[in-house]
Amino acid sequence: MITAAQQHYIEDHAYVPEHIPQYVTAISKMEPFLFGDFVAYAEKDRFIFVGYPLEEAFKGKKMKRALEDAIKRFKAETVSLTAPAIPSSLENCVRPPSDHYYRLDLSSISISQKLRNMLKRAGRELSVGKNKNFDEGHRKMVEEFLKTHPVDEATRFIFQRIDKYLSSSQNAWIFDAKTSRRELVAFDIAEFKPRDYAIYMFNFRSNALYVPGASDLLLSEVIQQAKTEGKKYVNLGLGINPGVAFFKKKWGGQIFLPYAFCLYHPSRKENLETLFQKL
Repeated sequence: MITAAQQHYIEDHAYVPEHIPQYVTAISKMEPFLFGDFVAYAEKDRFIFVGYPLEEAFKGKKMKRALEDAIKRFKAETVSLTAPAIPSSLENCVRPPSDHYYRLDLSSISISQKLRNMLKRAGRELSVGKNKNFDEGHRKMVEEFLKTHPVDEATRFIFQRIDKYLSSSQNAWIFDAKTSRRELVAFDIAEFKPRDYAIYMFNFRSNALYVPGASDLLLSEVIQQAKTEGKKYVNLGLGINPGVAFFKKKWGGQIFLPYAFCLYHPSRKENLETLFQKL
């Protein structure tokens, strides 16, 4: 477990979703730990290692040492590693395609006239409200997304536990876009606990009640809230696909971190110390 001082340190320097203990612990039911400048989460025979240092610049050797310490301590059968780069020595890990995090610098944000027009149009049809009540309308929209989009089991598991995350975080908010009849058209979830960052966690929208610009209108409210709270940046999340990446670039989002993932199953017979000497 982490101490209160470590919790405060993590929250001050968090800049990716995996740094947020309230998020990861609610989804995974794991306990947070700190290994040097790296966050990890562990439970029984599995653990998650976040290879993004909280304050220092990323260095592969430092991450290797912290990851080695974590593996020695937990002796896990399943290791999930997210990092700017995966050690080449982890040959038998499952590696989905790499991606990038996008970041919006709030000190230099510039909205195009085309985007302003889109916001005005959406604003005439929709109103935006902020709340913490993840209700049946939100659940149905998530279920609709899962039925109409191909997602892996890990993503499905996360989406089905969003309510757990919201109930555990005092700084996560739902931003709803609704019609004059109070029909839910789209919603965002954003986290505002980090000192310098707002983190754009989730976006869902209705297929049946599609309104052009609804997601833009919601993001504009997230940005305004971030400015109000004195944040410097908004982590807009991963690119995921060309359409999502275009949306983030449209708002001025810039690539600021590579993202790689490895799901690794250490063999009980494997000498981990020898393995990490190869890094």
